[in-house]
Amino acid sequence: MKDPNEEPEARAARRQAGMEAVIDHFQTPLLRYAARLLNNATLAQDAVQNAMVKLFRQWQPGMCPDERLKNWLFRVVHNEAVDLIRTEERRRRHQDGHVALVMAETGGGLYEDPCPDERAAVVTKCLGVLTPAQRQVVLLRLQQGMSYEEIGAVTGQTTGCVGALLHAAVIRLSGEVRKMEGGAR
Repeated sequence: MKDPNEEPEARAARRQAGMEAVIDHFQTPLLRYAARLLNNATLAQDAVQNAMVKLFRQWQPGMCPDERLKNWLFRVVHNEAVDLIRTEERRRRHQDGHVALVMAETGGGLYEDPCPDERAAVVTKCLGVLTPAQRQVVLLRLQQGMSYEEIGAVTGQTTGCVGALLHAAVIRLSGEVRKMEGGAR
């Protein structure tokens, strides 16, 4: 319902007010939904932001936060989340393939100790069960001997977060090592 006598500034203000109403109404539930789908708050913000950009591009005067718009937004966020999952999976497969290639070419890795003890070899084999963030802090702590503060400076994490990542990594590694050793220990 365009009013031909309405000023462009007034139309822009109404458009902005409508978009702000939609964002205020749907942003939190959309973020919650996407975060649970992706298990990653940062990627969830990306998915919701992409959905809002798509809505902004298709915005029509008079649109309001109704049931139809809600359904559309959740569908778009879902599709964005699926796209992000697929992208992350492709990236992970690419990295795993590269790691396997390097391991095959170098007989175990470029910087592997020449005579690692058996326990260290088992732990090294188990690093794959860790998330990339956990693996990063474990390697910086164990291989490089960095303090929590130094690891935090490298990764951009707080020392508390570094400690939490290390704690979770140690728990996962110990369980995986027990499995590989046949339940011993």
